[in-house]
Amino acid sequence: MKSVFNLLISLQLVFFSVTICASSLADAELKLLDELQEKINLKKQWSTYRYDNDVVACYSKYFMDHCLKKSRNEHLKEYKLIRDQELALHERQRYLKELIKDERDDQRNSERIDPQKVKERAANVKAYEEKQKLRAERAQDLEERRKDADSRAQENKNSSPF
Repeated sequence: MKSVFNLLISLQLVFFSVTICASSLADAELKLLDELQEKINLKKQWSTYRYDNDVVACYSKYFMDHCLKKSRNEHLKEYKLIRDQELALHERQRYLKELIKDERDDQRNSERIDPQKVKERAANVKAYEEKQKLRAERAQDLEERRKDADSRAQENKNSSPF
């Protein structure tokens, strides 16, 4: 239990000292922290299992209430240590996720400011507007043809050689 907590503290010291961390390192550390979370969850389950066994054993004793209180206090102490580790782990995970998000936002902003990308976006907007104008013209032409359809049909009937 202490080794996981010490490992977590050492990770915090190493990575808090680095102000800018590459996202790949942060991703790797997040994977490591996920593994630590699994270990902490396992510790919680074992603690609950031991507490449940102690409770069952207390029912066979004469001073049952005293035994139950003692078991509960031991379980709460153990659970508090586990919870402290988990809170530190979650704090570190939040920090890393925020760091990754900031890096991605900075990358998006730099791409948005890039002159070549700006030109590409302007060309795309212009092409889109042209296509919309052509589409509107085609729709208008189609509407006019529909209006003239009866007169053209009548002309076709009258011009028939038969």
